Amino acid sequence: MNNIAKGAYGENMAAEYLKKNGYKILARNCVFAGAELDIVALYSAKMQKKHLKKSYKAGEIKSREALKILSKTAEDTIVFVEVKYSSTRVMGEPADRVDSHKQHQISRAAQGFMIKNQLDMPHQFDVISIVGKEIEHIKNAFGN
Repeated sequence: MNNIAKGAYGENMAAEYLKKNGYKILARNCVFAGAELDIVALYSAKMQKKHLKKSYKAGEIKSREALKILSKTAEDTIVFVEVKYSSTRVMGEPADRVDSHKQHQISRAAQGFMIKNQLDMPHQFDVISIVGKEIEHIKNAFGN
């Protein structure tokens, strides 16, 4: 499998993972400011609240009061997802390839996407790192 096919394979895996976790895919492989956005998704306030309840039941959120506060602050969010795929860890973790230069490119492209689509809402930058079939979703991987 060549690098383009590997990238497409990883992005397909990531898109399926996001859909299964309640994200709505808005765009894939769109280019702004000379940089490509692998996946642009919507993470709705409703899905955020559902995931917060699961976290509370799993003991990840320690108090009912914290759950209430977090639920009140949930709002629809645009998520710009950078996907990094590798069949092995021989060259390290795929997410480590999202360096400061790449982050800057993604941030510029995201700004172009928001302007073109007249979106004025919260957004975040996530990285999905895939090794083989193992998926790691790093939320808020870097700043706006």
